[in-house]
Amino acid sequence: MAAQILFFALAVTAIAAGIGMLWSRSPVNSALWLILNLFCIAGLYLTLNAQFIAVIQILVYAGAIMVLFLFVIMLLNLSETPSVTRMSVARFFGFLLG
Repeated sequence: MAAQILFFALAVTAIAAGIGMLWSRSPVNSALWLILNLFCIAGLYLTLNAQFIAVIQILVYAGAIMVLFLFVIMLLNLSETPSVTRMSVARFFGFLLG
């Protein structure tokens, strides 16, 4: 009975992490949601007595590939750059006429 409760708790957490990954605006937060999802899937494998697949899931996907994703996201510097708007002549006359 406890294994079934753990299975459904991990399944609901994995679904919530997937939705959080899709709704996240920041790519870093999205990658962290994906890591949570991968750990939940590894937990699901453990409840199904597939220990080897669970360990490979954590080592390969959550360990190596997600670290590469985070490095690429950090190197791309996807943060919003502050834009400086210049006061053009048309905007100045539009402000005066307004």
